[in-house]
Amino acid sequence: MAKLAIRGAQLVDPETREVRAATLLVEGGRILDRVAVDAALGGDWAVAERPGRCVAPGFLDLHFHGELIAVGPERFASALASASEAMLREGTTGFLATTVCWPQSSFATAVACLAEAVGATAPGAVCLGLHLEGPWISADSAGAMAPDAIRPYDARADRDVLEHAGDRLRMVTLAPEVAGADALLDELARRGVVAALGHTRASPECVAGAVARGLRHVTHLWNAMGPMHHRAPGPAGAALAEDRLTCDLVCDGHHVAPAMVRVAARALGERLVLITDRVDLPAGGSGASALGVVRAGTGGAPYRRSDGTIAGSQLGMDRALTNARRFASLDLASAVAACTLRPARVLGVEGERGTLRVGARADLALLDGEGRVVETWLAGAPAWSAA
Repeated sequence: MAKLAIRGAQLVDPETREVRAATLLVEGGRILDRVAVDAALGGDWAVAERPGRCVAPGFLDLHFHGELIAVGPERFASALASASEAMLREGTTGFLATTVCWPQSSFATAVACLAEAVGATAPGAVCLGLHLEGPWISADSAGAMAPDAIRPYDARADRDVLEHAGDRLRMVTLAPEVAGADALLDELARRGVVAALGHTRASPECVAGAVARGLRHVTHLWNAMGPMHHRAPGPAGAALAEDRLTCDLVCDGHHVAPAMVRVAARALGERLVLITDRVDLPAGGSGASALGVVRAGTGGAPYRRSDGTIAGSQLGMDRALTNARRFASLDLASAVAACTLRPARVLGVEGERGTLRVGARADLALLDGEGRVVETWLAGAPAWSAA
């Protein structure tokens, strides 16, 4: 097995919240150890000198749509493959392929095709599974979702949809106030799938009941949710106050105002997770999508429909990290944890990804002094470099 020492860099450890100089030892694509910068190495170690760099775990994105909003099931595999390769430029080494609310007539077929595409070999970032964003959400908090595709959960018919997803299914975003939500929560708990609160106007009491049934995460905090008031906290207030809920948010400065990112970071602490909610139109696309006709904003602003509704971001995980540091005054290790260890914990893969612990995959993001991604490594080998 190849033995490689990455020397001269600062290691950003999201578990200890430390940034310190050390040599990272990698063997067979996995982290073997870390030793002092001046430790003697045997002659069988190849050395990669990276002075002035910071080494962090590769980023994990729990919410990525990409071209899935605008192509048919026959193109899902190619859409995920191109996204997988492109993500390396932003330090992302793992992601969840996320659906939108497709029409009921085609939903099961689309989910089956996407589950098959998720299992295909990726050229870059690994697709870790499938995230169903709806259709079991509130029509009153649809966001950009097609209203006629939103519906209650039918325990008899929709169990087949979950079967089509199989063991690729990792997360489902749902509104606990919709009909059938209790049965859906029970089914997801039985399958070991992460149940996430989203596109909802649920009362705090309803949220508490869902947490008792296994709800453990919140999808894009504040977006497509009922309002928060000091005498009526709504779903967002309930989420901030519930220690058992991790919360992700889109940190592009448009989905959530920078001041509210700061509020979330202070209230959530270790429960804050960063996502992209990214969408892409295929090259030469007309703007038509399952979210309606959408147009990309300028200067990195999100996609919007003609009525102004936000319909996904143009964000990368690298920029989410730098924005979080700027908006919320997070230190580097905390911002890195929100992109790595914490999403890994949501999925239960923190022993394998999102960490620098011994035995984990050596999927790495190398940062410059400004926190920008300059290299991405997969299984202990350079996969992309800005140079």
